[in-house]
Amino acid sequence: MAGESTEFDQFRSAVIAPGDGRRVEVALECLLNSYATSPLKFRFLELYRVMEALFLADVKNRLITAFDAEPATSLAEATEALKSELRQITALAEPYQDLFEECWNKLEALKNTNQFAAALFRRVAEKKVNAQGKWKTGAALVYQTRCAVVHAGEKDMIFEKFSDGDAAIMAILPPIERAALRMLGITLG
Repeated sequence: MAGESTEFDQFRSAVIAPGDGRRVEVALECLLNSYATSPLKFRFLELYRVMEALFLADVKNRLITAFDAEPATSLAEATEALKSELRQITALAEPYQDLFEECWNKLEALKNTNQFAAALFRRVAEKKVNAQGKWKTGAALVYQTRCAVVHAGEKDMIFEKFSDGDAAIMAILPPIERAALRMLGITLG
């Protein structure tokens, strides 16, 4: 999968909206890395990092903007925003509910035949996230996929223990790539 896009083949152009410097630069580097990275789990992780970079940049921007007027409040809000990565991805997913609902739909379609997808749904059920709507659950499934790739231990799912994990990631890669592009202000035409 290295070097391939799930989205570019069907379009002739890409327009990048003006951004605010370093924030977009870090996220764009992650996007470019996603096209040059393998195996598939690390490609997914680079797309996730696009979202992470944009979320962190937004927290920093809000902190700096509000700091002079209300330093204690702005610090408390920034600290609260950083406490839960699941809340971060959910907040970031909200404007792109259709894409995260698509992730839910794709994984839900696999959960009876794919052990990794089934384990993801069990994990979000344990975290009591699955009753919050498809897009929020989709965001939680994406977050749990990220956790399975980067964590190892008795409390977490380990991606390598699932021989069908790549199939689940491949199913959600197109909406994740579209989400990363849209979050970066990249319009394909």
